[in-house]
Amino acid sequence: MIEKNEAQTNEIKSEEQTAARKPDGVLTKKFGAKTFIAEIFFNHSSRDTFQDKLLKAIRSEKTE
Repeated sequence: MIEKNEAQTNEIKSEEQTAARKPDGVLTKKFGAKTFIAEIFFNHSSRDTFQDKLLKAIRSEKTE
């Protein structure tokens, strides 16, 4: 049973790797000696604008 789960996990990983695409944007922020790089991906078939997505992210941060 463990071997079957590992095989399924490997199949999922290989599917994710083939579906990889270039990020729509990259944010870089440096805090002291550490640099954080975030890749941003958007659903291109969505009707939301960048501004809508950004406001949604900001609002979700306020509620946390």
